Amino acid sequence: MSQQLWNLFSNNYQQNCLSWNHSPNNPVIPASGDTWKSIWVANPDIIGFNNKQFLYYRGNGIMPNTDGQRHDRLGAAEIISVTSDSIEIRELNNGEPIVDVGLPNEFDSKDVLDPAAVVFKGQIFIYYSAIGDGPDAIGLATSRDGITFTKVGKIMDGRAPAVVMKDDKIYLIYQLYRNNGYHLHLADSEDGIHFEPVSDEPIFAGKPGNWDSLSIVTARLIKDGDIYYMMYGGSSYLADEPDYFGLAKSSDLLNWEPHPGNPIFGCGAMGQEDGGAIWFPALIETEDSYVILYEGSRGKYSWDISSQICMSSIPKQK
Repeated sequence: MSQQLWNLFSNNYQQNCLSWNHSPNNPVIPASGDTWKSIWVANPDIIGFNNKQFLYYRGNGIMPNTDGQRHDRLGAAEIISVTSDSIEIRELNNGEPIVDVGLPNEFDSKDVLDPAAVVFKGQIFIYYSAIGDGPDAIGLATSRDGITFTKVGKIMDGRAPAVVMKDDKIYLIYQLYRNNGYHLHLADSEDGIHFEPVSDEPIFAGKPGNWDSLSIVTARLIKDGDIYYMMYGGSSYLADEPDYFGLAKSSDLLNWEPHPGNPIFGCGAMGQEDGGAIWFPALIETEDSYVILYEGSRGKYSWDISSQICMSSIPKQK
């Protein structure tokens, strides 16, 4: 699947970015209701489990009978159908969060966001960014049905996890901040709880003078046979406000080959729902297209951050 996607793109980034169709229905999953996801929905992650396709995502809003403050929380839905420009979902857990913020002074007391799910020993392990007491961290919650989750706790420092299985281990790519931008690091685990860095150095960083020279963020991983593919956000001038997505591949998750035509996807037109910034490209294959769900904002952090889940598609080669 992913090699076919790789082969769709030329060495010309402008041609690659213009090959995508941004859905006229964006945002395809908007903020809704008047409580925990009334302000934003974002950070899509997709996984197959128990013959269903699960969508995990972040919501932002104010829950009744809580502290009266806005927080990020995790929600879940089942994907019913996908076309090249629309998606039908069914909310799970009665539309309530599946992972909530922690108690005051805990590592995830302010926000839980950036879900990344993997099937491990018959369960869903969902890793997430945690903001609270102490440095930005990655937390873990587990579930036997993909809906009801139990928190395990803090796993490690870092944020924006992406996870995949390799050789019966969980491999986790995560962001660390240095030199005014984010770089990707890699750790592995035999039990999904205790992780060790695979390398002390970043495994992926942008090139000086390139479109992703300052910061690499919000990766998503796809396994296709013995090859692993990564889609990620990049920026040359802001740490966490990417304009473009790139594509890279690896056989060992440590050494990555960027696509020679990167970036392969860009923001929508100015004023569109994804015209300001984009994060977390989650790939879906349909009969005739490759589709990405992603967090899009029509404006920037400084004046109109409006994170909602958007969609774009690119036709398969005939």
